[in-house]
Amino acid sequence: MPFRIFRRVLQLVLCANALRVYLISHSIRRVIIATLGTALLLQVAYFASVLLLVWRAWCNRRAVEGTSQRRRGSDYS
Repeated sequence: MPFRIFRRVLQLVLCANALRVYLISHSIRRVIIATLGTALLLQVAYFASVLLLVWRAWCNRRAVEGTSQRRRGSDYS
């Protein structure tokens, strides 16, 4: 997901969450705490998804390298 799209979705989710919390509790303190908590949770999820993509790319590259090494080894047998 491109960063621009992620940033817009993050802003939309945070604003909607802040509005929902304010309409339910009428407390600015709870809005700030809930918004910070939601922002932290979303950033951790985004970071985890990036790590997952890097790990999958590493596994795919390793599988391709292993296949090419087996092919080279069978040519000399």
